[in-house]
Amino acid sequence: METYTLIAVEPAAGPPPNGGQPAANNWNWIIMMVLIFGVFYLLVWRPQRKKEKDRQREREDMLKDLKKNDHVVTIGGIHGIVASVGESEVVLKVDERSDVRIRMARDAINKVVGPEGEGGEKKDEKA
Repeated sequence: METYTLIAVEPAAGPPPNGGQPAANNWNWIIMMVLIFGVFYLLVWRPQRKKEKDRQREREDMLKDLKKNDHVVTIGGIHGIVASVGESEVVLKVDERSDVRIRMARDAINKVVGPEGEGGEKKDEKA
């Protein structure tokens, strides 16, 4: 019986008032999470935003410098030669033989390529 009495008396003392863990552990966890997010921000988010701003600036410069007779590719993959440039739209010549022209928004131009096309190889003149 004495064994049961000792067991019953010890739990009656109850857990420590702060839940059995020192308060410093909670602060350590919070500091660790803040450091992880800080490193993640510095190594991932910030460089990615900088690259995106640079790409956007390059695209705006490319669209601003667009001129007649530039060989371009649109967002939809259409290859053409700039016939005329307006403030917000561009006319592309897509077929030289039948003089087919397409009027489209200036923002639809994806990139300016050389006269040989994207890969640099010459176009097949037999077709």
